[in-house]
Amino acid sequence: MKFWLAVLVTLMTLQSGSVIAGPWRELRMAQGNSDRADRNGAQRQRDSGRNERSERQQRSQRLSDDERRELHRDLDKARREIYKPRRDR
Repeated sequence: MKFWLAVLVTLMTLQSGSVIAGPWRELRMAQGNSDRADRNGAQRQRDSGRNERSERQQRSQRLSDDERRELHRDLDKARREIYKPRRDR
C-alpha cells in the first residue's frame, strides 16, 4: 500500500510540473521571447560556423615544406614531453 501511495505521489508531482510551467510560458510569450526565437539564434550560430569553414576551404589546402617541417618539429617535441620517461622516486 505504501509503495502505491509513493508511486501516486510521484506521478502527481511529475504532472504538476507542466501545470506550474504554464504561467511562465505565458509570461515568456508576452515578453516576446518564444522557443522559436531560441531556435533561430541557434540557427544563426550554426550558419556563422559555416562561413568560417568556407573561408578555411578557400585557403590553400597544402602546407609548404617549411610549414610542414615546423609542424612535425612541434609534434615531435609534444610527443617527447608527453611520453618522457618518469624518474625513479
